[in-house]
Amino acid sequence: MIKKIFFLLLTLLIITACKNQKDENKSLNKKQENDNDSIYLLAKNKNAQPFNLESLKGKWELKKSSKSGDSKTYNFELLDSEFILNDGICDASFEIDTIHNLEYHVEGHFYNHSLKEEMKTLEDKLYNLFKINLNTFQGVITMKCSPPFHKIYVFGDDLLVWYSGNYMHFTKKSEPKELLFKCKENDNGKSRYDDALNKTCVCNKNTFNSAYKIFYNESPDYLKTSLLKELPQQNREWKSKDADVSYRWILQDTLKIDMYFQGGENYYVFYKNSDNKIEYKEYLSLP
Repeated sequence: MIKKIFFLLLTLLIITACKNQKDENKSLNKKQENDNDSIYLLAKNKNAQPFNLESLKGKWELKKSSKSGDSKTYNFELLDSEFILNDGICDASFEIDTIHNLEYHVEGHFYNHSLKEEMKTLEDKLYNLFKINLNTFQGVITMKCSPPFHKIYVFGDDLLVWYSGNYMHFTKKSEPKELLFKCKENDNGKSRYDDALNKTCVCNKNTFNSAYKIFYNESPDYLKTSLLKELPQQNREWKSKDADVSYRWILQDTLKIDMYFQGGENYYVFYKNSDNKIEYKEYLSLP
């Protein structure tokens, strides 16, 4: 009986020891895996701007490709969590990796080279092609689209994709600037001699000062150089490099600007319309 009890105790001790050794090995392996993964963590520069998805949302267009003979036109759009390529070639959700560094995504990209050589090659390529520095890398956008649009690399305000030796640089498409004066051309078919009215414009402002500021900012350069930057509150005449200019107030509710150029005359009449908004008419006359 004593021998049986002794044998059972010995068996339990052996099983416990084996289990402890197994747990210790498992913990060591996990630590080694974490240590190995840590070399691929993206170092966070405290002075660098954090990854901002809001700034990336919008439409992007191809600016330059390393394959000059490639006639394909690529553009894509990033929404809250959706990637759309060329209006529907690929429409997929995406994920953002801001944890791993660039080495993690690049290793093995250039065959038969060490990781150090790969990074040097990539650094030279990106700078020579697009003047982009590797230290601006912020993360990778990944989605289930066919290469090369399975990964988009974020370098500050620039997005890159590459695959099979082709590198493409995308920049955000600028939205057309909204003109604050809405204009309607005079299309009555009459000649300039018979009708000098060129167009009528209205803006969503009800004060002369604010409307004139918009008018000045939206004017072409050849006019802007002859206009006063600030609206005078009294009648004023002055001579610019290209024109003789006069500002005349009529009963304080109408402003007329005359511009006498060598090649003709421009004049503008500002007033409040029936909706209490500032409107102006542009007249162009020939010499």
